[in-house]
Amino acid sequence: MKLKLKFKKIFTANIMLVVSTCLFAQTNVENFDYPESTLLTDASIGFTVQGSNSPSISVFSPGLEYSGLAVSGVGNAAHINISEDGDTDPNTYGPERIAKKPFFSSSVNSGTVYLSFLGNITTTIGGDYNNFFIAVSDYLSQSLRGRVMAKDDGSGNLIFGFTKGYSTDINWTTDLYNYNETYLFVVKYEFVAGDNNDVASLFIFEQGGDGVPFTEPSTPTLIPNDGSGSDLSNIKILHLRQRKVEAVVDGLSLGMSWSDVLAETLNLESFVSNQRSVKIFQAEDGNLVIDVLGPHLDGDHMVSIFNLNGQLLLKQNTNNQNRFTLDTKSQLQKGAYILGINGSSGNYFKKFIFVN
Repeated sequence: MKLKLKFKKIFTANIMLVVSTCLFAQTNVENFDYPESTLLTDASIGFTVQGSNSPSISVFSPGLEYSGLAVSGVGNAAHINISEDGDTDPNTYGPERIAKKPFFSSSVNSGTVYLSFLGNITTTIGGDYNNFFIAVSDYLSQSLRGRVMAKDDGSGNLIFGFTKGYSTDINWTTDLYNYNETYLFVVKYEFVAGDNNDVASLFIFEQGGDGVPFTEPSTPTLIPNDGSGSDLSNIKILHLRQRKVEAVVDGLSLGMSWSDVLAETLNLESFVSNQRSVKIFQAEDGNLVIDVLGPHLDGDHMVSIFNLNGQLLLKQNTNNQNRFTLDTKSQLQKGAYILGINGSSGNYFKKFIFVN
């Protein structure tokens, strides 16, 4: 089933009074903002080799784009080519080659983990369990789970497959997709008490909608046929795999909720909390203008901007004003951030998208 969703460009959402330590769930984003052609296993990027065969996955330019997605067009991308076998025959392939990287600072062993990424498939060979190109794993055994695959349907069309783990019983899409076209993927892995009953699912979205799916659809594109396969004890590592699929991937995001890994590009966002309406404008010069409507902010408040990992990037005093400008054009790149307003009137936090 193809998922085609439409969303409003401007929306209103409730913001909660929260404790700042609860705000930043583990989320990590990889936009491959490194020099073109650099191997992912270069020390500056942080991927390492799994197994005995070194991967040749490298930074690719330009990055992938998907209308309305915050990470669209940020940085570059990663090129996963067919595994080399020393043969010039395009229909042959070499051994499995995997580049892996920890995406969580500590392993996650409960709740739900989401992986979102942009993918553009250029070539496939055959169509079996060796056609997966991305997966997640735990820290120790590194058993790859949530395997996303691609193959040709025999008529020049692309179809995607999904398994929970290692299995020859692959669930393939009945809908057809296109080579050299960028799609948005979300892998969901839910930890369930008991043995061999964790739930994995895959969502695939097409270009052409007016945004990204802020709300998780009730029905995924694919559920695995091997749902009763062995569970992961935790999730920490993301794997990119070379074998039988050539692909460009970008905007890798691993988090613990749907909203952690998907954010929409907005120029204006409004939200309401404790009778105050806060508007975030991006001015023509690239700076952010914050306008707090409603009761005056009594006393000075501190305005902060964090990345999605909770790192403080910018801090500024409101000087007892309800409208103020943040010098962001020289300090922020396009992407998702969190705005915090802290003071005697309360603590306010909201995710926003900076469009540079």
